[in-house]
Parts: sequence; structure tokens; C-alpha cells
Amino acid sequence: YGPEAFGALAAFTAILNIITSLATLGYANAIVMPKTQEGANAVARLSLVSAVIVSPVALIVIYAFQEQLASLAGLSSEPNLLYLIPISLVLVALLSVANQAAIREGLFKAKSSSYVASTFIVNLGKLGVGYISATGITLIIFLIISNLINYTMLMARVPKDGAFDFRQWFGISGIRQAAFNYKDFAIYRMPQSILNAASLGLPVILLTNFFSTSAAGQYAITTLILGAPVMLLGNSVLEVFFPKITTLVRDNPASAFHMLWKSTLLMSVIGLVPFSIIFLWGDLILPWVLGEAWGRAGEYSQWIALWMFSVLITRPAVAAMPVLKLQGFLLAYEIIITVLRIGSISLGATLGGDLMAVTLFSVVNIIGYLSLLAFVLKKCKGII
Repeated sequence: YGPEAFGALAAFTAILNIITSLATLGYANAIVMPKTQEGANAVARLSLVSAVIVSPVALIVIYAFQEQLASLAGLSSEPNLLYLIPISLVLVALLSVANQAAIREGLFKAKSSSYVASTFIVNLGKLGVGYISATGITLIIFLIISNLINYTMLMARVPKDGAFDFRQWFGISGIRQAAFNYKDFAIYRMPQSILNAASLGLPVILLTNFFSTSAAGQYAITTLILGAPVMLLGNSVLEVFFPKITTLVRDNPASAFHMLWKSTLLMSVIGLVPFSIIFLWGDLILPWVLGEAWGRAGEYSQWIALWMFSVLITRPAVAAMPVLKLQGFLLAYEIIITVLRIGSISLGATLGGDLMAVTLFSVVNIIGYLSLLAFVLKKCKGII
């Protein structure tokens, strides 16, 4: 797959990520919070009801703006692929509920092994089909079915009781009370997720429009390579850390700050060496690994590495924000950082080209994440 194929995939993914943030209206993230199993089941039902409502709305939007969305995603030749998005919303909702139930039950091994196995299967499929049709459309189709495979494998690995008694996930019993109890997830976390997805997907869309699909592909492969370990490790830390910090803030606030500080230091130690290497020699390493056609990706990687390092060390802080009642602040932060991201990449693209755009965008993200980390640490220390 060349830069153009990855560019098309990245543009489609940018649109998909913005829309899928709506899948459960943010409620799935609250499944770990109720003290009782019935409370957790009510949140699960609320999440799936939200998906049933949102999916038809997405279908209507795609029907009304199909041409514009297809143009943004580089799918003008295959606009009907956009109709896979409503299906993806339902799959994302089911997978989100299943993942959060696994976190609640402490079934991290089943969750991670299902993700790894499904990713392996999907990538084998990409490899095999790529010999026949190494196009962006191929990558997009596999992206859609990956959630289905992940969900199926996870459900096959867990006992169908407790949080995984999926018969309790369907219906409307208790959803009104659950919506009220965890309304901050819909009011703050869901808009924040949409803004975050939109602003992080913006470089792909702007690089496609300002320069070319190839430039977007160079950026996409860089964020894919450097972001994969951050996503795997960062999300794992977030999922384990969230229920623990929730309990500590409620029962032992002093220990909560020390746990947050130690987790942040641990993330820093883990990420310092590999991301420093990419910052210093990424322009040589990536073309050597991927081939000469990906030379621009190597130049992008030097600044993106610092950005990804800042993402990694803030994962514990982001996990602590709901229980610290900082979701309103997180939304305000996301609004401000989104404006700065738009300004940085637009200014860079106008004044200095694609490399300058990616550099300024990365710098804004680095400053933003470090500022967020400092604020959360201060707030957490204040509850002692």
C-alpha cells in the first residue's frame, strides 16, 4: 500500500472517528462507575439505546451530504462506502459496552488477547487482499470489519454472566435514571471526544486539500507507527487506572495523588528513550524501514515523536479527570486546543509548506498536553 492508499484511509478514518464519538453519547465510559451490577447494566442499556437512535441520524446525514463527505475522504469514486458508517456505529457501541464490561470485571487478559488476535486476523487480510488490490478502499473495508471481529472474539472468551450477561444489555429499564446520574459523560465527555477526533483528524483533511493525498498518507503512516504503542500502552494504563483512581479518590484521596504522580513518572521513563531516538534520527530510520517513498514521513516523525510522548505521559491524568469532576474543564480545554490546532496547521501550510504545518501542529499539541497534565496534578494534590 502506497502513500495515496494510506491517505484515503486516514481521511475516511478522520470522518469516521468524529461520527463514532456519538455512538454511545459517551455513556459507555461510565459502565465502570456504578456500585451495583444493575446500575452498570442500566448504563449498558442506555449506551446501546443511544446507538440505535444515532445510527439512523448518521444515515440521514450521509444521504444529505454524501458528495461533500466523499470528497473530503478521497472517496469520490466510491461514495457508497460511506453507508458503512451507520453500521460501524452499532458495532462500535457493542464493542465499547463489551470493553467497558471487561474493564469492570477485571478481564484485561481476555480484552487484550481479543484485540491482538482480531488485529492479527485483519492485518493478514490486508496483506492477502493487498496482492490483488492494494488500494485505500481495501484498507477502509477492513477498518469497518475489524470492530466486528474484535467484538465477536471478546464475547467468545468471557463467561456470559455478571457484566457479560448480554441479555441485560437490551431494553430500556433504568436508562432514564442512568442518563441523569452520568449526564456529565454526555454533556462534557461526548462533545470533548468529538472535538478531539475532529481536531486530530484535521491535519489529514487539510494536507489532502492543501497538498495531496500522498502528503496525507505520509502523515498518516507516521502517526500510525508512532501512535500504535501509545494507544496500546496508554489505553491499557487508562483502563486499569480509571477504576483504581475512582476508588482511591473516594476512599483515600492522599493515595490518589501519589498514584497519579507515580504513574506519570512511569510513563515518562517508558517513553523517553524510544521517542528520543525518533526525534533525533527519525528522518533516517523511517525511510530505511519503509522505503525511500516514505522519506517525508521520516521528517514528520521527528516532531510527531515529541507529541506522542506528551500524549503517553498524560494518560493517567486524563483517566483521573472524570472522578475529579474535571470533565467540564476538559471540554473547555478541547475547544481552546482545537482552535489552536486549526490555526497552527493552517498557518504552517500557508507560510512554510506541509512540513511546517505538521511541526507547528505537533508543537501546539505538546504544549497543550503538558499544560493539561500540570493542571490535573495540581487539582489532584488539592483534594488531599
